[in-house]
Amino acid sequence: MFYSPYTLVPCGALSARSAAQPRHGVLLRNDEGGYGCLQTWPELGDPTLDEELDAIRDGKPLRLGARALKCAMLDGEARAKKVNMFDGYTVPLSHATLPVSATPFMVHTLHQRGFRTGKLKLLPNLPATIEKLMNLAAMVPEWKWRLDFNATLTPEGSLEFWDMLPEAMRKRIDFIEDPCPYTVESWQMLQDAGLPLGYDIGSPDATCGVPCCTSKPMIRVVKPARDRTTEGVPVFTSYMDHPLGQLWAAWCAARYYHGKDPKDVPLCGLVTHHVYRMNDFSEVLGAAIYPSINLPGGTGLGFDELLAAQEWKTL
Repeated sequence: MFYSPYTLVPCGALSARSAAQPRHGVLLRNDEGGYGCLQTWPELGDPTLDEELDAIRDGKPLRLGARALKCAMLDGEARAKKVNMFDGYTVPLSHATLPVSATPFMVHTLHQRGFRTGKLKLLPNLPATIEKLMNLAAMVPEWKWRLDFNATLTPEGSLEFWDMLPEAMRKRIDFIEDPCPYTVESWQMLQDAGLPLGYDIGSPDATCGVPCCTSKPMIRVVKPARDRTTEGVPVFTSYMDHPLGQLWAAWCAARYYHGKDPKDVPLCGLVTHHVYRMNDFSEVLGAAIYPSINLPGGTGLGFDELLAAQEWKTL
């Protein structure tokens, strides 16, 4: 097993729990020539990158490491056959992933490129958050919105946020992801109050598992870099990681929805490389983003020449 470290530099704060600081990860290459991506978010409950790598060295990979190795295995099998993993698949369209620092001009530009739904990371300062959301939403009256608090509110704060929204704005909310840490009682209360909920981490320590005990279905945000299963109503998203990891998420989504009626395929969150400064890999995907991801071609997940040119070290 080999690895190649990388650093991604955010264009701004990525969430309520993640400052605008460089993100470090590694590309992995197995002995069969397959590639994967490993990047952790300790502030959201992940082990550190070193802990994940040590577990792989010990032959006991943790959750993220196991998923990266799975990616490398499948990628290697496709490269050995000289085929592209996306052949025969259609990748779902994506919402516009917006950083905390999103501006009305940014939203207007994305609207012109075909986006009609925005995924916005929000801060727990409710008056400022409501003002920002309303300003962005006024720029694009046709848009639906997916909101993500990264479990930074309390249940009471979540209700307060919902109550502060004008009725017309509430109708434009597709779902609110992780408004507060998950418990059956608190999320049932929020559902009863009319909040359309989506579940990702659920709680900062990510120990509570996938919720299944509330009375109404909720959106399940599935991140292939982390998740093997697709309980709930799945919306696939990237892990906001390296473009190779973005393509892994895109392939998993394409495979899951393959053969399904297009009207039953939700918008996903598979276009995320623009939240970081451009690098050689993201330039292949394109600086201008659109709802349809720009696939790089090649074998496996792609990026053949770029991956071969990386400096690889023995793990």
